[in-house]
Formats: sequence, C-alpha cells, structure tokens
Amino acid sequence: MRIPTVGIIAEYNPLNNGHIYQIEKARNLSHAEAVVVVLSSNFVQRGEPSLIDKWARAQTALNTGVDLVLELPVVFSAHNAGVFANAATDILGSTGIVTHLSFGLEDPDWESDIILSILVEEPSEFKSLLKDSLNKGLSFVEARATALDKMVPGSSAKLRKPNNTLALSYMTRLYQKKWDMEPLLIERIGRGYNDESLSEYSSSTAIRNSIFRGQIHDALTHLPLESSEIVKNAITNGKACTDYTNLWNALRVTLMRSKAEEISQIAEMVEGIEFKLKEIAITSSSFQEWVKKCSSKRYPLGRIRRHAIHTILGLNHWENRAFQRLGPAYIKVLAMNKKGRQLLQEMKQTSVLPIITRCGDASRISDYARKIMNYELLACELWEQLIPNGEFGKEHTRKVIIEE
Repeated sequence: MRIPTVGIIAEYNPLNNGHIYQIEKARNLSHAEAVVVVLSSNFVQRGEPSLIDKWARAQTALNTGVDLVLELPVVFSAHNAGVFANAATDILGSTGIVTHLSFGLEDPDWESDIILSILVEEPSEFKSLLKDSLNKGLSFVEARATALDKMVPGSSAKLRKPNNTLALSYMTRLYQKKWDMEPLLIERIGRGYNDESLSEYSSSTAIRNSIFRGQIHDALTHLPLESSEIVKNAITNGKACTDYTNLWNALRVTLMRSKAEEISQIAEMVEGIEFKLKEIAITSSSFQEWVKKCSSKRYPLGRIRRHAIHTILGLNHWENRAFQRLGPAYIKVLAMNKKGRQLLQEMKQTSVLPIITRCGDASRISDYARKIMNYELLACELWEQLIPNGEFGKEHTRKVIIEE
C-alpha cells in the first residue's frame, strides 16, 4: 500500500507565502507523509528567465518542508499551459509513489467536470465553435474560453484566469493518462496574479517586478524567510537575473542573423509571424518593448516571450512536436532530504521512467533523452550568461542537493 504522498507542480519564482500556504494545506488535506515537487527549469512557463536558478529554488522548497524536488526540463517548462501541465503531471504520475496531485486555482467551485468532459471528448459542436473563434483572430486560450462559454455559460470568465487554466490542464491530463493520483484543489489566496502591490500574500510577479524596479528591500520583506535569504544572497552575489539586457542582445542578434524562413521553423511559429518578430527587432530598444509591439489578441505576451526563448535555443518545430507527443524521457532529481532519499529508493522500484541524478546519465538512456538534456544544458548556459556573475559549464557538474 502506498503511503500518502502529495505532488505539487511549481515554479517558485520566487517561493512566496502563498506557496507555503499551499504546501501546508495540501499536506493536511491529503494527510500526506511526504511532499514531492516538480520544478520548472531556468526558463519558466510565461517565457522568461527565472529570477534565481532551479537549484536555488529547489533549496527554498526544501527549506519549507518539501521532501523531494524533481526537474521539469526546459522543452516543457517554457511552454504553453497544456504542454507545461502534461509533462509535469506525467513526471509525477510516472514516479509511482504520488497519491495526490495538488494545485491552486482562483475558483474551486466551478463546473469543472462538465468542462473537462468537453475538452477530453471534443464533441463536434465544440470543435466548430473553437474553429469559429480562432478564425476571428483570437488566441487559442481566448478561443477555447469563448467556445466553452457558449456550451457552459459563465465558464469564459473563469477560464481566463491563469491558475484556473492550469488546473483544468492538470485535470485533463489526469483523465487522459488515467494516472492514479487524486486531484486536490486548493483555492488561491492573496493578491491576484497580475496585482503589482505588495502584501503578506503578494504574487511572485509582484515580488519580481519590485526587485526589477530596485525595490529589493521591500520585496524581500514580503517573502518568507526560507526564501528571502536565498534571493537576497543571489542578488548580492550576482546570481540573479534582474535585468533582461543580455537576453535582448542575444535575441536581437539571433533574429538579425536568421532568415525569416529559418525563424519559421522554430517551435509554434505560424502564419508568417516570423516576419513581424524580425522586423520589430530592428526598431525596438529593449526586450519588453519588442514583446509589447509583437503581441496582439492572437499572440499574447506570454506566447511572444516563449517564441523568443525557443528562437534563442533553436528549438525547432519537429523536435518540439516530438517532445509533446512522447513526453518526458527521464526523471531528474534536483534536491532531497532524508525522507526524500527514502522516496527515491522506493521510486527505483515503482517508476516507469528512468531516474537520473547527473546530466550525463541522460545519454545512456536514449538519443531522445539526450536531446531533451542537450536543450536543458543549453538553457542553463544561456541563463548563466544573463546574470552578472554567471559560470559557463556549471550545470554539467552540479550534484543533487541533499539535506540529512
């Protein structure tokens, strides 16, 4: 019989008081004896470099009671909600030890079962409504919300909230893959995702933006001590990405030296947007300005930022689709405590994916696993070039964080 173990999918960019609330709430509701987290790589779902690297964020997770931290590779972490959620859910399900999947959302009392059945079964009415919405120039997220609202009135407003969208993606994957994990929905508390004000439960976005504006002390005082000390040390030692100038330089050079037809082969590029991305790079003076000028109703900010990351990494369309179709090739461990080591021993008997602790282990699994790891290594090298005191080649020798 499996011991109650709750899984959480997170970015902790950085870890805030709301995250601690979720960890404690999930542990209590599931009566879990252990907590396992799947953590984003150094480039996150909204298409930006993380404030501090995945290792520092894994340490903050251990500091707040998480027992085992696993990696979500960049080919899945810097992607749309569906790809992000599918891969992360598959990693937790593949461990064979996670009994509950916990996630936060803005509205835990909505008609998720009805919406879930529509998304999984895709009836002809829904397909037709979705196609009509897409033809009107809406982004996929907006088009899906609009189509669902005509079938389930009132769902549109809820589906436009980011945590609700991710929650639905998690539940859809659980249903599709029949993972033996019970969903545990926890209402998100505190300020909204895009709220810029600081409070006890400030969003990570508000914390990051305060740091970007130079209000470091104010931002740190609104983080839990387990997280603020690590963020503070990273900033002090030049190990935090608080400026996107280097990212912009790398992107602009990549766009300028690439032909439009080459850019068109990058992951998720459609309908000639490669020309727009290239042309606007000439007249933009910053990454933020370029993103804003390139965005539209069909191409929201997050998608444009992800295009940027995929372009710099050279993630092409065909490999991207293969990664989506085949999913994770391994489970990589980032950090663990004593209980986490016990979980890892159990996973060696239950996991349906190979477990690795070093980058070099991936090449011994398969060529497919090696490709995923190569992109991860490239992303880590890129991130190191974005910070004041980056260390080229550091990722190759990193060892699992172990706390006894």
